[in-house]
Amino acid sequence: MQSDWEEPIVKYRPLGKTGLQVSALGLGCMRLPEHDPDLAAQVVDAAIAAGITYFETTRGYINGKCQHLVAGGLKGRSRGLIVSGKAGVDEGTTADGYRREIDLQMEILGVDYLEFFQVGWFSLGKLEALTKKGGALEALDNARAEGTIGHIGFTGHDKPEGFTKLIETGIFDSLTIPYNMLDRSYAPTIRRAGELGVGVIVMCPVAGGMLASPAPQLQELIPGGATTTSAAALQFVLANPDVSCAASGMNTLEMVNENVATVHSFQGMTEVDRARAERILDEFATLGERFCTDCGYCMDCPNGVDIPRNFRIYNLGRVYGLMDWAKQEYSSMEAGSRAEACVECGECEPKCPNKLPITAQLAEVREALA
Repeated sequence: MQSDWEEPIVKYRPLGKTGLQVSALGLGCMRLPEHDPDLAAQVVDAAIAAGITYFETTRGYINGKCQHLVAGGLKGRSRGLIVSGKAGVDEGTTADGYRREIDLQMEILGVDYLEFFQVGWFSLGKLEALTKKGGALEALDNARAEGTIGHIGFTGHDKPEGFTKLIETGIFDSLTIPYNMLDRSYAPTIRRAGELGVGVIVMCPVAGGMLASPAPQLQELIPGGATTTSAAALQFVLANPDVSCAASGMNTLEMVNENVATVHSFQGMTEVDRARAERILDEFATLGERFCTDCGYCMDCPNGVDIPRNFRIYNLGRVYGLMDWAKQEYSSMEAGSRAEACVECGECEPKCPNKLPITAQLAEVREALA
């Protein structure tokens, strides 16, 4: 399938006070097709052709293949685009080690410049590790001073109040956080970022794919009605005036075409429309606070339980009233991957970036669907 456009049609927004204009739609590269590098390159190339300028990458995604797959589509292009690398920090991180990581990621991507480098999997509790003498911030500052990178951002799943304190330090030009129809917990942080001029990149705008399922009641929240639930999800995120870019994971040309068309056609929402949507979505607040984003960090389960799939099925059933479908889908899973195979060993819970009580929720799934 070829692109449906002859010239860039994605809309652009200010990226905080950086002076950069960023495409309202970005490409989250963690979902590129692992075993089809040609298709991955086509997806990246098609995104650039459509006017998408933001590309979220890191070395560890897709079993270490993410940046290799992105490189095939970038073809050395990074200037004029906002390509982001990312690496975490801990107490043992040094400036020299972090700089080597920056250089390695650029080498893999095949570029000589990154507009952004993000401190990944970050939280307020890691601020001291970042800013210590001889730490990662020195490497980032030096790389920026040399013109190797342009700006510094961070991303993670800390509590909203923690992220608000981080953007108030003045260190960061952007933050990347989850925000969608079912999880609006970062809304106060996004508002504060707007006040401070910190760019906001939204990850999980379609809630890890959950909002790709039919839900007419959500589509109706968009004035005039959205064509699909995923379109409604993207448009809801972009209705927030303090959001710079919604980074969506796309792995086919069809997805690029559909998302570009969704963003291009969206005319925004009035304050009245937004307030109405927020009131209706308050009914989903409880789910949002306990939401599984399907990131997969909890895997692999030593007992073979497919934790993300169990939660995905159950949440779809609960939220949209599709319990009959959910029970059928659950019963089609291999017995060893269903929630009843959980022995409550607890190995998964420390891995969850959202700090979900996974074992208790698996018991809830088992009771409802088994």
